[in-house]
Amino acid sequence: MYLYLRSRARAGDLASASASSAQVESLIGVPGHPTKPFFFPFISRGNRPGELVPTFWRNRNIAGSWSPVSLARQPASAWLVSADAMAYTLPVDHAERALQSLLFGQRVSALALGAYFLRNDGFVVTGEAAADDVVLGLRRKFDYPSETDEEFDLLFSAKPPVDVEWFEAVDVVIRGDDDPDDGQADDEEGGANA
Repeated sequence: MYLYLRSRARAGDLASASASSAQVESLIGVPGHPTKPFFFPFISRGNRPGELVPTFWRNRNIAGSWSPVSLARQPASAWLVSADAMAYTLPVDHAERALQSLLFGQRVSALALGAYFLRNDGFVVTGEAAADDVVLGLRRKFDYPSETDEEFDLLFSAKPPVDVEWFEAVDVVIRGDDDPDDGQADDEEGGANA
């Protein structure tokens, strides 16, 4: 929610931010669960070796978790809402507060976060695709231009955790608007997929 609120504030539109916005839902929506359409992969609920934490999956009522009133009741996120808990706010020192209260003083992998938040996005790269392209995609999605490098570097580690090939080539079928989707490839172009 912090990255969404930060991007709305940078756009000058924090007043219209909503926990149930299409933008928030697109960030956490994952198909597969029969009744809970949202997935929170960045949550800690104790040590349960060998099993998925059931609270990763969330019901449709996101506002119940991330509305200003709900955030105000959580010590780690109360600083994201106004004193009366009726609106979102972003204090000047928001990056430092996010690092301390949301990330527990440890930077998060921009590659891991980018891979999750960009999982449904397509993007074009020039040359060979690399892990840096995912980091750049994350920066663009959440409005971290170069003048915000200090803030970005405070919160994120952009170095890949291991040296592996992060992309594999896939065939991409490009169809015109007037082409019927008959399952036949008309024009194929190589691409990359994370």
